[in-house]
Amino acid sequence: MSTWQEIRSRDNLQVRAIRRWLNESSFRKREPWIVLEGDHLLTAALQAGWMPEAVFIEEGREARFAAVLEALPPACARIRVASPVFRTLAATETPAGIVARFARRTLALAPQELAGRDLVLLDGVQEPGNVGAILRTAAAAGVGAVLLAPGCADPWAPKVLRAAMGAHFVLPFAQIDDPAPWFATRRGRVFATALAEKAVPLYTLDLRAPALWLFGTEGAGVRPEWLAMADACVRIPMPGAMESLNVAAAAAVCLFEAVRQRGGGGIHV
Repeated sequence: MSTWQEIRSRDNLQVRAIRRWLNESSFRKREPWIVLEGDHLLTAALQAGWMPEAVFIEEGREARFAAVLEALPPACARIRVASPVFRTLAATETPAGIVARFARRTLALAPQELAGRDLVLLDGVQEPGNVGAILRTAAAAGVGAVLLAPGCADPWAPKVLRAAMGAHFVLPFAQIDDPAPWFATRRGRVFATALAEKAVPLYTLDLRAPALWLFGTEGAGVRPEWLAMADACVRIPMPGAMESLNVAAAAAVCLFEAVRQRGGGGIHV
């Protein structure tokens, strides 16, 4: 077991850097590392083969995270942090007691490997919780990749990481400006959710073949020029009193309707 390091001051350089990462999006975007809070996210990263550079544990809680510590590589720094200082490292109101710093990396997008998989394109989805929930749903539904257009929440923001529950480690995603090349690969299988007169009820569509799904914000929806490139606008039948669904809920309904039509398993083409 590696020797423990100790941090007892809020002015420690590592503490100050993590605090800036948590609170400043511009700082977060230019730094080559990410911060994960809680043993669930840390375990999910470890299981996916991600190895942390350093793990910070609140003093007195070392035994609580013994299993996590056992799984760490020898090169990972183990740092015990005084309780008042640790609270400044956490993005949650009730800190879980463990924070880890990882080198940031994303899974490669290989178009040739995505031909038989669904894709999701998010247009201007700004709420971090929605972006994270959609990443989680996409990973669970076997989607090949998620594409984030300008205006979407930072996929590495702490709230997105928490809502995605580990999807970052198993699902390719990328921030893009122009979806036209991705539309072209689908050849008649581009669907956009929209409250439009011409929209087709979701449950009348044949979703057994892979498709590109476009989801926009609840207010603005998918931008008109991209909506025009869709092969079909889709609406989710809602017999109740509400006019629309949260975008994360709408994505879940659409993606898992495709899963249902495929027999609950993989894509059949």
